[in-house]
Amino acid sequence: MNKKDKNNFCPYCDYSGIIHNTAFEITGDNALSPCPKCVLPKCKCGGEEPYYYSDGDNIRACFCRTTRLKIDRVLEIYNASGIDSKKFRWKTINDFKASSKHASEAKNAAYDIIQKFPDVNKGLYLWGNPGTGKTLLSCIVLTELITHHAVNGKFIKISRNFFNLLRSTFVEGSERYGQSGKIEKDLASVDVLVIDDFGVQRDSPWEQETLYNLIDARYEAEKFTIITSNNNPEKSLKELSEGRILSRLREMCRILELSGEDYREKK
Repeated sequence: MNKKDKNNFCPYCDYSGIIHNTAFEITGDNALSPCPKCVLPKCKCGGEEPYYYSDGDNIRACFCRTTRLKIDRVLEIYNASGIDSKKFRWKTINDFKASSKHASEAKNAAYDIIQKFPDVNKGLYLWGNPGTGKTLLSCIVLTELITHHAVNGKFIKISRNFFNLLRSTFVEGSERYGQSGKIEKDLASVDVLVIDDFGVQRDSPWEQETLYNLIDARYEAEKFTIITSNNNPEKSLKELSEGRILSRLREMCRILELSGEDYREKK
């Protein structure tokens, strides 16, 4: 946090100028809005784009303009992020309820990343049995980073999104025909990438090489990556691509187990 943010904003919005509307689905408002305590009281434009107001003979930028433009940018990024499930959209770190020692450790690691980003050395590799919150926690980190930093971020499921998307680029007549290189390049270079269900692929030579190329490209570019898997990488990835993927992941990510009871069975 810089000194300017500390002076302009308040603790209520964590000195960001933006708050999360927890009831946005009920009210129909955006998930984010300018802080009602430190931004809206100084607003003179009424929230009308392009967020300027008339001051006698002069047209001036409203105090809220920077905040509202950031919100517009964050919403644009988030809507294109790939977090489509209502279960995971706009969830914050407070929505993750740790019910085990493993879950508490993973939550603390996620919170640490959110607080220190972009000054973080490693991403996360979360593994454990289904239903323990791996996908939820990874989406929370992505949501928090997009919200606070307006960084470009993507969420992909390996089997359902990634490989199916790439296969469609080989089908003549497909709207993505011939775009495999662009898709792979975009995922390799995006600021934050969540790869969900890693290890469920059928391990064909093409899939193995494609995965290695993605992991390797993000490793070389030092891009922040979060991966979830049902399998212990030290066992399941030991032979994949002759151990090259596991070697990269050990350097890129902090590997944490997130096992326990399936929370979905408790409902």
